[in-house]
Amino acid sequence: MRSAASGARVSIDGGPEGLEIVIPAGRSLFLAVFLGMWLVGWAMGEIHALSQVLSGRTGLSGPVLLFWLLLWTAGGLLALYVWLWRLVGKERILMGASALCIKRDILGFGRSRVYELRKVHRLRVVPAATGRPNRDAAARFSGLAGGAVEFEYENRAIQFGFSIDETEARTIVDRMRQRYAFQDPRPAD
Repeated sequence: MRSAASGARVSIDGGPEGLEIVIPAGRSLFLAVFLGMWLVGWAMGEIHALSQVLSGRTGLSGPVLLFWLLLWTAGGLLALYVWLWRLVGKERILMGASALCIKRDILGFGRSRVYELRKVHRLRVVPAATGRPNRDAAARFSGLAGGAVEFEYENRAIQFGFSIDETEARTIVDRMRQRYAFQDPRPAD
């Protein structure tokens, strides 16, 4: 059974192997253009600094330039990841008979996290954050953290679906609950 939640952005495909949910990363023209231009400047700085280090023309500032180059490279790689994620990234959620797998996929590459379904509790929709921004706001804006669907796993809150709204999240949670009877722990007396 294949369906789409709210405007066909999210695809939900249920078959004998499990429930597969695909959520495209939120696209942002501003972020794509801004980061694309920033990455061009970053690459120019990277090439210039590397040529200075490799030629040995760094003078007394060699260790400082090398330290700057390490930080510049790390920052550029993070920006490249965010840029690719927001352009072509997808969250792939596969819920089988005993496990829930969440993968952040960029052109077929990405790390998967697997959770035992029997340890998944309190599957729920998380309302959009309100109030003043906190220290995680940049990570949520970039798509590296947060989400509209949340569950607890071994005393940790796990979220996915950062680019979906509450209606889409509710559809996903309903479909997951139809597929598996989550056992929420009883509150302590």
